[in-house]
Amino acid sequence: IKDLNTILALRKDNISILTDVNLAEELRLVKMNLEKEILETKTSINEDFSRAPFIRTIKPYLDSILINLVSNAIKYRHRGRCPVIQIKSEIVANCTCLMVHDNGLGIDLELYQEKLFTLYSRFHNHVDGKGMGLYLVKTQVASLGGRIEVESEIDRGTTFRIFFKR
Repeated sequence: IKDLNTILALRKDNISILTDVNLAEELRLVKMNLEKEILETKTSINEDFSRAPFIRTIKPYLDSILINLVSNAIKYRHRGRCPVIQIKSEIVANCTCLMVHDNGLGIDLELYQEKLFTLYSRFHNHVDGKGMGLYLVKTQVASLGGRIEVESEIDRGTTFRIFFKR
């Protein structure tokens, strides 16, 4: 029921107003929310928003997208190394591209590409999770008229590129 409420709220919020959101400030808030996990796992987060410091979006959506991608990068970290997350933005064609890259476990895209953004899909079972995060990310990006791309290599990491209309 909680999951259904989250999804319905997301669809209802689709009429929210687009605003210019400062990426550095938004990431600062995400880091505060995930501070315990970041410290416990010795996660490094490197950011570069110099090429596109703002994204025109619905602020709660951007917050949710960042929280889901950063927390997944921490949750699905490679046990043999400290997590390193790189987040940057740039202008690509007529879009602002937000890139989130990690050095984690990676995802076997040949096996899971079709299920990657579906509800309750999980690809690593050694940690808790419901398989809702990437579904929410995809739904929020789509409702903004954007798109998401993913590259991943097993045991090397994953890169998500989210394209927001300008």
